[in-house]
Amino acid sequence: MFSLRAKLFATGVMFLGAVSFGVAAAQEKPPEAAPDKTTESQPAKPITEKDLSAAIDREIAKVWTRDKIKPAGLSSDEEFVRRVHFDLTGLPPTRDEAVAFIDSKDKDKREKLINRLLEDKRFGEHMGDLWSNIILGRGGQGGRGGGNTLFAVWLAERFNANAKFSDIIYDIVTAQGKSSVNPAVAVYSREQPFNIANAAGLVTKTLTGVQLQCAECHDHPYEDDWKQTTFQGVASFFSPIQSRQNLRVLPVDPEVTDDSREVRLPPGMAENLPAEVRQAVAERGKYGKPVTMDGKAVTIPGRDFWRPFLAKWMINKDNRQTARYTANRFWSFAFGIGLHNPVDDFNSFNSPSHPELLDLLAQDMIDNRYDVKRIYRAMLNSRTYQLSGRGGPAKAEGWHFASAASRQLTAEQFFGALMTVSGSSDIARAYRGRTGSPATQVRRQVEARMKQMQKDNPNQRDYDFDEDALKRFEAWYEKMSDLWFLRRNMAAGFSSQSSDDELTDADSFSLTMDQALAVMNGEFTNRIAGSGRGTIAADLVQKVKSDDTRIETLYLTVLSRRPTSSETSRLKKYVAEQKDVTAAYEDILWALLAGSEFATNH
Repeated sequence: MFSLRAKLFATGVMFLGAVSFGVAAAQEKPPEAAPDKTTESQPAKPITEKDLSAAIDREIAKVWTRDKIKPAGLSSDEEFVRRVHFDLTGLPPTRDEAVAFIDSKDKDKREKLINRLLEDKRFGEHMGDLWSNIILGRGGQGGRGGGNTLFAVWLAERFNANAKFSDIIYDIVTAQGKSSVNPAVAVYSREQPFNIANAAGLVTKTLTGVQLQCAECHDHPYEDDWKQTTFQGVASFFSPIQSRQNLRVLPVDPEVTDDSREVRLPPGMAENLPAEVRQAVAERGKYGKPVTMDGKAVTIPGRDFWRPFLAKWMINKDNRQTARYTANRFWSFAFGIGLHNPVDDFNSFNSPSHPELLDLLAQDMIDNRYDVKRIYRAMLNSRTYQLSGRGGPAKAEGWHFASAASRQLTAEQFFGALMTVSGSSDIARAYRGRTGSPATQVRRQVEARMKQMQKDNPNQRDYDFDEDALKRFEAWYEKMSDLWFLRRNMAAGFSSQSSDDELTDADSFSLTMDQALAVMNGEFTNRIAGSGRGTIAADLVQKVKSDDTRIETLYLTVLSRRPTSSETSRLKKYVAEQKDVTAAYEDILWALLAGSEFATNH
C-alpha cells in the first residue's frame, strides 16, 4: 500500500536523481531546471481541446448513469451569455453585447464568444481578482500596503500574456526583490515580522491544496503521514527568507531576499540577547533541514537555492498533486464547486466525486504545461458547462453537475455588475475627473502621508521620500483601468465592513442593496437609485416611448435577458397605475437589482 504522501506526491526518482547532492557536489549553483522553469512532458497521445471537452462530458455522464440522473437541458443563449461573461471577465455582458449574442444565428457563436473573452484583458483581471483573494485575502491584513492590488495587477498581466500557470507558481514560490519591482513578494511581506510557518502553510495550501499546516504544532491526529517533522522540513525551504520594510521611507516598499547564512550563535551569546531575539533565533533553528511534501529529506547546496528547488519540485511533471489541485481549482471557478471538495483540502478522508475526470484534467495540465486558457476552452465548450440552471433533477446533488449551479457573485463581480448597469463609460469619466487615475491617487496619498509625517515631526531628517519607488508603483497602477481599480476598492470596503473580530475576510457577498450602495457614493449611487435628471430611469422614459421596449431594455441591461410575456404584462400594469412614470421605472429597476437573479451567476 502506498502512503498518503506517496499517493499525493508521486514524484519520480529520475528528477531527484538529476540533482547532485552532498558535499562532493556542493557547487554554488541551483539545481538544474528547464529554461522555462517547467519540466516538460510530451503526452503519449496528444488530445485536442474538443477531445478533452468530450471526455469531460463522458466522465460526468458515467455518474449520471450510475445514479440514474437525468440532466437538465441545454442552457438558453440568454443564460449562457451572462454566465460565460461572469466566468471569464468577472462582469456581465452589456445590453448591446447580450442582444448581439442572443440574436446571432451563427451556429458556432458560443465557441467564438469563449475564444473572444479569453483574449479580453478583463480575463486576466478576473483571474487576478480570484487568485489574489485566495492567496492574500481581499482586505484586512492580506491587503496591507496595496500588496493585494499590486499582486492582482501582476497576475492579470501574466494571465493575459498566456503564461503557463506552472511558471506563475514557480515565480510566486521563488519571489524576491522589492514590491515595486516584483509584486509577487507580497506573499512573503504580508506579515511583519515574517513568519516561516505561516508562509509555508499559505503556499502549500493555496498552490498545492494540501493543508500541511495542521501538523505545525504536533503530528496530525488523523493523518499518520503528516508528522510535525515533515511540516518543519517543508517550512525549512522558507527559512532563508528575509522580509524587510523601512517605514521611514515613503512609499513603503517591502523587500524580500534570501539569506544564505545559517542562523548560529556562539556559545554563551544567547543569554545576553533580548528575549524576543532569543525567541526568533530559536524559531529559525527549527527550520534548517528541508523535506519535500512527500516526506523525503533533501540536501541542497546553498540556502538561497532552497526555494527554487521546492518550486521545481512542485511543478515537476511527476508531481501530480499540484496538477490535480490546479485543475480542481479552475474547475471550481467554472462550476461553483470542485471535483474534490473542499477545493484546497486534499487528504485521505475525502475523495473526488469523479476521480477519473480529475486525473484526466490533471494529466492534461501536465502535458500542456498548465495551459490555463486551454483548460477553460475545454471546460466551457463542454455540454456539462452549458447545461441550463432550470429543470435540474430533484434528486441530483451539486456534485452531479446535472444542471448549472446558482452561484453567489463575488464582491468584485457584484460591484462590477452594478457599474455595468449604470454605464461604465459614464462612470469612468466621472471617476477620473473627480479623483484622477489610479496612479494619480497613489501619488496623492503618498505625498499627503509625507506631509502629515513632517507635520507630526518637524525633524524631516527622520523621514525620506523615494521618488523612484513611487514611479515604479505608479507604473503598476497605470496598468489598471479606472473601473477595475474602483470595483476592487469597493470590494475591499465591503470586506472590511464584513470581516470578523479577527479581521478574517468575508468570502461571499451578503450585504443588502442598500448596504452595497452605501459602499458606493456620489454619481454611482444617484445614477442607479435615483429618478431625477440624468438617472437610468429618467433617460429611459425620455428616450424610449414604448412601455414594452422600456421593460425589455431594463431586463436586458440588468439581467441580460428579455422579460417573459407575463413579466411584461404585470409590469405594464404596474406602470399604468402610477402617477409618476419615471418613479415607476425606478421601482422596477430597483426590484431587478435587489433580486437574487441579479446577485447570482447561474
